[in-house]
Amino acid sequence: MMPAKTIYVAPEVQDLPNCLRRFERMRPFVQCDDVRELDEDARREVDAIGQRRHGKDDFGDDAVFVFTAWEPDWEGRYFNFRAGRAKLAREAIVCQDALELNPIFGCPFRCAYCGFGRVVRVMLDVEQFMDRLPGLFEQDPDQQLYKFSNMTDLPPFEPEYDAVLPMVRLFAREESRYLMLFTKSKDVDFLLDAEHGGHTIVSWSLSGRTVSRDVDRGTATMEERIEAMRRCQEAGYHVRARISPIVPVVNWRDEYREMFECLFAQVRPDVVTLEMLGWFDFEDLPQIISQERLDPECYRAAEGAADDMRGKRKSPFPFEVRRQVYEFCIEQVEKLGGLARASICHGTPRMWEELGPRLGMTPENFVCNCGPTSTELNPLMTAAPARARSAGGDDASVR
Repeated sequence: MMPAKTIYVAPEVQDLPNCLRRFERMRPFVQCDDVRELDEDARREVDAIGQRRHGKDDFGDDAVFVFTAWEPDWEGRYFNFRAGRAKLAREAIVCQDALELNPIFGCPFRCAYCGFGRVVRVMLDVEQFMDRLPGLFEQDPDQQLYKFSNMTDLPPFEPEYDAVLPMVRLFAREESRYLMLFTKSKDVDFLLDAEHGGHTIVSWSLSGRTVSRDVDRGTATMEERIEAMRRCQEAGYHVRARISPIVPVVNWRDEYREMFECLFAQVRPDVVTLEMLGWFDFEDLPQIISQERLDPECYRAAEGAADDMRGKRKSPFPFEVRRQVYEFCIEQVEKLGGLARASICHGTPRMWEELGPRLGMTPENFVCNCGPTSTELNPLMTAAPARARSAGGDDASVR
C-alpha cells in the first residue's frame, strides 16, 4: 500500500482501455480518497511542487500520484539518453553514454538522501512505450544493456502495473540485448516463473544493516534484499549489486564487512559496483543523516573539506575518505566474491588512476552496474552467467 495526499488522473486515461485497466488495477494500492482530474490548473500545481531531500522533513504521507496515458512532451524522459561522457567535463566524473527506459517518475520509498521529491508520475500506456523500442534499438545496435528504470523502483508497482513482465518477455527474444531492473525491493515473486531467457539482469542497490533500516526508509532490509537476490538467482536471472550510496556510519567497516559476508554466502553477483554517498554539500549532511550516526573521522574530514568540495558532484566526502572506503570494499569483494567483478560508479579521473589498475579496468574500458555493454557478452566480465550456475556444475554452488 502506497499512501498519498492526492491522486490526479489525466482525462484521456478514461478513453483508452489499456490505460484504464492499468489504472483500475493500481488504484486500490494507493491509499488516498482525494482523486482529481489532471486539468491545466492541476498540472501547474503539480509542476510547482518542489523537490526536497526526504531526510530534511518528517517523511510524511504527502506524495502526489499523477496517472497519465502518453505525454509527447515527456517522450525524451521516457527514453532518456544518458550523456555519460559529457559528465567528465561537466561534473569531473567518469560515466558511459546509454539510453535509459523510464515509464514512472518518482519513488514509493523515502531514502533520506533522495531528492526525487513528492510526485510519483505513472505513464499508463505501456503498450505504446514498448512499440517504440524496436526503432530505438536500431538507432544504437551496439548498446546491450537497458536500465529499467533510473527514475523509480519498479518492482513495488508490480504486478498491477504490468510493465516489467512484458519487458522481460520482449528482451528474452533478443540475441544481444539485456534488460536491467534496478531495485531496493524484496518484491520479486512476480518475476520468478517468467520466461526471461537469461536476458534480464536484476540489480539491487544494497546497503548495510543500519543504513537499510534507518537511512533507506521504507525499503527492504539488507537481509530481505539479499534473500530476494538469492531467489532471483535460483530462477536463473543474472544478479548484481550496486553498493550505493555507501554511508560511513559508526563502525562502517564492521557494517559493510557483515553485508559482504551475508551477500557472498548466498549469492554470486557478476558485478559489484561502488558509489559513496554524495550529490550535496556538507551543510546538508547533518540535516539528512544525524551526526551521531556517522563515523566521527569521516564526518570531521567532510567538515574540514566543506569549502573545497562545495558544488562538486562527489561532495561532501573528500577524496581520501572515498578512496579508503572503496579500497576496503574492493578488498571484501576480492576476498569473498569469487568471480564477481568490482567496479566504481561515477569515479573521478583521480580515483580511476588510483584504483583502475587494481580493478583491471580503465576509465575508457570498464564494466559497471548499468553500462551499455556491461553484460555477459563483454570480455571484461569474469563471472559465469546466472544460467550456467543455475544449471549446475562447478559454479552452481555458493562457496
